[in-house]
Amino acid sequence: MAPPHKLETTVGWSASAFVAAVLARLIRKGIELLSELDGAAVGHLRRLEGLLTSVWLLLDAADAGAIDFTQRPVQDLLDAAYSTDDALDDLERALLQLQVGMAGGSEHGSDAGSPASVVGASRKPRSPIRFFLCFSPPRTAAASSGSAASSRRRSSSNKKSSVDLGGLGDAFEKLAQAAYRCTSMYEHVVPRKNYATILSVKPEDAASGAARDMYDIFGREAEVDQIVKKVRFGDDLHYRLGVGVLPVVGAEGVGKTALTQLIFHHEIINAEFPVRMWVHVSGTLLLSKQLMVQMVHPLAGDAHDTEDIRELLLEQLTGKRFLLVLDGVTDISDAQWRDLMELLQQSARRSLIMVTTRSESAAAALGTMPSLTLSPLAFDDYWKMFKHFAFGSADESEDCTPLGDEWEDLEEEEEELSPIEQIAYEIAKKLGCSPLPARLIGRSLYFRQGEEGHWKNVLDDTLWEQQHIGGISPALWLSYQHLDPRLKQCFAYCAVFPDDYVFRKEELEQMWIAQGLIYSDDRAARLEDVADELFDELAERCFFQPLGRNRYVVHNMMQKLSQAVSASQCYMVTESSGKVPQEVRHLTIRTNNLLKLKMDLALQLSPSSDHHFLQRVRTILFFADFSDSDDFLEVLAEIFSMAKSVRVLGLSCANITFLPAEIGLLRHLRYLNLSRNSITELPETVCQLHLLQVLDVKCNSRYLHPPNGTSSLIHLRHLHASALFLSDIPDIQNLSNLQELEALRVGRSTQLIALRQMMQLRGALHIENLRQCDVSEFKKGILKGMKHLNKLHLSWANSTGESKDIPIDEEVLECLQPHENVKVLKITGYTGIRSPSWMLKSSCSLSNATSMYLSDCMNWESLPPFHEMPCLEVLEIRKMHSIKEMGAVPQPSDTELFPKLKKLVIEDALHLTGWSRGKSTRNITFPCLCKLEIRNCPDLTTFPDVPLSLTIMIIENVGLHILPMIHDKQSSEEEEMSTSEEGRWTSGLTTLQIHHCHKLRSLGSGLLQQQHLLRSLEVLSIKSCDNIICDLADGFKDLTALRDLSLYDCPKLLVDKFHASLRTLEISECFIAQGGWVDEYPFLFSLWTLKISGCSHVSADQDSKIEPLDWLSSLFNVYSLQLENTLFVRLSMFDKLHSLEILEIDGSQAFFDGSLEFEWLEKLHTLSIRNCRELCELPENLYTLPSLEELCVENCPAIQALPANGLPASLKRLSISKCSPHLTQRCLDEELDQPKIAKIGVAYIEGQSIISTEE
Repeated sequence: MAPPHKLETTVGWSASAFVAAVLARLIRKGIELLSELDGAAVGHLRRLEGLLTSVWLLLDAADAGAIDFTQRPVQDLLDAAYSTDDALDDLERALLQLQVGMAGGSEHGSDAGSPASVVGASRKPRSPIRFFLCFSPPRTAAASSGSAASSRRRSSSNKKSSVDLGGLGDAFEKLAQAAYRCTSMYEHVVPRKNYATILSVKPEDAASGAARDMYDIFGREAEVDQIVKKVRFGDDLHYRLGVGVLPVVGAEGVGKTALTQLIFHHEIINAEFPVRMWVHVSGTLLLSKQLMVQMVHPLAGDAHDTEDIRELLLEQLTGKRFLLVLDGVTDISDAQWRDLMELLQQSARRSLIMVTTRSESAAAALGTMPSLTLSPLAFDDYWKMFKHFAFGSADESEDCTPLGDEWEDLEEEEEELSPIEQIAYEIAKKLGCSPLPARLIGRSLYFRQGEEGHWKNVLDDTLWEQQHIGGISPALWLSYQHLDPRLKQCFAYCAVFPDDYVFRKEELEQMWIAQGLIYSDDRAARLEDVADELFDELAERCFFQPLGRNRYVVHNMMQKLSQAVSASQCYMVTESSGKVPQEVRHLTIRTNNLLKLKMDLALQLSPSSDHHFLQRVRTILFFADFSDSDDFLEVLAEIFSMAKSVRVLGLSCANITFLPAEIGLLRHLRYLNLSRNSITELPETVCQLHLLQVLDVKCNSRYLHPPNGTSSLIHLRHLHASALFLSDIPDIQNLSNLQELEALRVGRSTQLIALRQMMQLRGALHIENLRQCDVSEFKKGILKGMKHLNKLHLSWANSTGESKDIPIDEEVLECLQPHENVKVLKITGYTGIRSPSWMLKSSCSLSNATSMYLSDCMNWESLPPFHEMPCLEVLEIRKMHSIKEMGAVPQPSDTELFPKLKKLVIEDALHLTGWSRGKSTRNITFPCLCKLEIRNCPDLTTFPDVPLSLTIMIIENVGLHILPMIHDKQSSEEEEMSTSEEGRWTSGLTTLQIHHCHKLRSLGSGLLQQQHLLRSLEVLSIKSCDNIICDLADGFKDLTALRDLSLYDCPKLLVDKFHASLRTLEISECFIAQGGWVDEYPFLFSLWTLKISGCSHVSADQDSKIEPLDWLSSLFNVYSLQLENTLFVRLSMFDKLHSLEILEIDGSQAFFDGSLEFEWLEKLHTLSIRNCRELCELPENLYTLPSLEELCVENCPAIQALPANGLPASLKRLSISKCSPHLTQRCLDEELDQPKIAKIGVAYIEGQSIISTEE
């Protein structure tokens, strides 16, 4: 990728930090081995030490852009650094081979000086360049330091002496010569002020501020409202009957993605769409596996096979409303669009695709709704945005929120600006009202708050005069210039990714580490932690665009910047690219044209050629589907035989089933990604990659097993594979550097013992199949030393509850005590009766646990004292059939039990009878609880009062006689703030569901009698409670926020008072059979949607006993009527609903009986008839509906023809599916029913589109 202009040489050399790091490693290694180097090598080492000051000045000048790093001397210095890095690797590999040959040992992962060792940064010195060189001791100290190092390693001197150090001596010579030539040439260069090497103090709230800013937008409130209205009330026919498409159009960087992200996370959108998917396209839309992986990720995560991904998507989408965002589409073929729509056709109606695009033609081709075109922001809104990012939010009331709140605190008259605000104002005027530069420059300045001189330097920088050189604005160049050298090199490396590539945070960090871009002088910290800090800072500075769920992408404009600053170091082979430059170090391949690939890579040259560029390449990433081609495997083998310096190799989704044995020649390889292929076997030569740190073989053949010798990969830190693959690794304890082990399936006890030597494990660990282990062969505390582990899942095979398993399981669990740092503990299938002692002790090893999950533990009778866990926030108990009582031992009065618990789930505890709080009744139980779910606990008769903090309460099939009360108390801190009398506090309860509670008899004895506290209750559902009655004098009149009410299959429940807030009401036919609200005129004029469902307490002959439904006359605002499986309800009963616009009939066979006149349905525009299998014909007078636009008939096999009188002239969309073949034939026959649908705009007959010829 050639640089667009010489401009990039003025903003800093991205390789300066790498050169400094290699130099530091070389000198450190030289001092360690000083006593074993020959005289010439020692001389070159002395020479290098003498040049340190000059090299530091040179690199600082290069980083500041004062040196043209495209000149030969600087390139020679970089080449020498690369060669030195290879030499250090060769030495390290030789030492590792000795270690492996000497029976593996247990210390091979402990050498902190090795490339795979753990290093980090505990402080931030003034200059990041000095940060790298600060390991190097003063010249006068070299001898003494070397002596000390030699003394410390005397025990291993024999091992080192058997290793050839000639390569290291050559590296000293080459790097010393290159450094001397370079420093001599540029010794008189005076670097300009370097933004990156001046100390910048990171604000304490920078990280939280960045997270808060992620979905902030300014000046787009009208667009947000417009989209939300389209979602809720849109009249697009495709949307109302199927899938609508809303294009968002605008120039690059205008804020299309930011606006769409806000919509994607909007609370109303979340409520409307159960399934939400985000796909980053950034180009032509192709329904590839990679695109489907992005779609399925939020639904099923990464744990799925690529070959089954289409079926998995169909399973997840069938019958559900979805929102799909296609971000950055430039073009799409008709065939690809049809394939996508076919994949989505099983979803529910009113699903939506949002497409962001710069192309008006693409928007016109795809959209079913009018495009939303974004113009540049008005400067007043832009200034608010820039000030927000540069200064942060002064207080919460002034902060922009996702709901688009107005800036009420801003005064109408022009505010007086401080001097630094005036500078910021002038900078904002240079940015062209583009949101991305505002975020980039604003965040850069935010890191240098209070430094007015620095802000003035940015304003006066000559880069502003360069315009958009190379298609990149000066603001982006300046934002890059603000990065310190470590960040510059990390960002530049992103040029290896295609424009549309979505990456995981850990994926990029591991690539950085493999390339040697992460280095420090602190041996106590982890290399991954350093990379994590650098990634977070780049994200905070808006160099990476978050997509959620740990997924990121580089914005198109930022990708151009990374390609420019990486200069000729990175190159991408595409269908239209040319010959690969000789100086390239990082290679990306995006074509599966093997003939072109061979030509571009010059593979016709002899592999022994020392001048072939592949000999120096350090990254090779394949982004193409090679369809299991044998020819490609031959090409791959040839590449492997030449690219012996490669550190990173990516073959994910390449569609291969085999890996050439030549992979073993890549002796410097540290990162190998083979995921999402169909590989059935790995060659044993993989085990020769002794420097390998990352191996990813997830989502390959289920029969893939580890090759013999896998345990010799002693520097492996991240192994991503199936549980079967991991469990088949013999002597897995040799992999003592592993940082994560997602799952270990126990097959024999030696594997469990192996965990004793894997103390570096962190993150999550799942130990499966514990019933197969032999407890006699391991001791207690096998996991207690894993202090970095934060999630632990212990699972036995499916519980049978057999008595012979009980003592074994109890002993196994007793031995698996985790370290006290564990945050999440999950236990599944345990058949023991008792809790392990480590759960019962007062100094419980779970004192820091925040989440506990117990499931399928059939015999467990007495639970541990969870109430004493000070940090517990989530407790889920499922299928615990033997528990009879939950609660606490006696506690002092006013003690808070479960002090931090926020979520409690109890499910399938069939014999749980009650909840004990000891002798004291003044204890406050779970004062912070937000979500409570109790299901299938038929014997549970008592439950403690719930707190004001509760927001969701779900009670299903529970034996409660009365609902719990809300205890009108707060935690001690909040109680001091209360001053008023009744209703001092308001409950946060928004959702209350009470289903299948047949012992519940009264609503007047529980929390529903405390309606003065229920000011936030929006959803109330009471279903299938046979004996419940409403003994509330005022009904639900005081539930002032109630929007959605469901009273279903409760034959004794009659409520006749409601607040005007009610919008949606669901009732069952038994409610109507009782006469509804005959006795008192209800307050229901606010109702918009009425749903009536059949139930078991009525019969089809009850319609003759029904009195006139006078109460329906009060529903004069109802626009949607839904009927489901009703028996006696008839259309004629609703002739007073003149406002009706939508009528949905599902399984109500006799609804149209006796209905001859439709004049009162003058506003009806949508009619849906589904699952009426006995309905023989559509109403003959259907044609009289004057406003009907949509008609959907589904799964009504008895209908043989369309009405003889035809369909309404106003009809615009017709859908007939899963009906009689005879009806389908008639609709396609020009002599039968086809003329009746000829003038309809869009007609779908059994999925086949019939386009009207008469528009």
